[in-house]
Amino acid sequence: DKFCRIGDFMKYSHSKAMAVFHKIVKLVKNGVLMIIHIYAKVSLRLK
Repeated sequence: DKFCRIGDFMKYSHSKAMAVFHKIVKLVKNGVLMIIHIYAKVSLRLK
């Protein structure tokens, strides 16, 4: 029964880790888009 509990814990921690991973990926994507947007504005202004 202990093995079953460990399996459940692994599944749970894996899904939590995936959720965190997806959150980080989303944040990074948003950050990159923001930087590109700002950079485009600045470079247009400099021209």
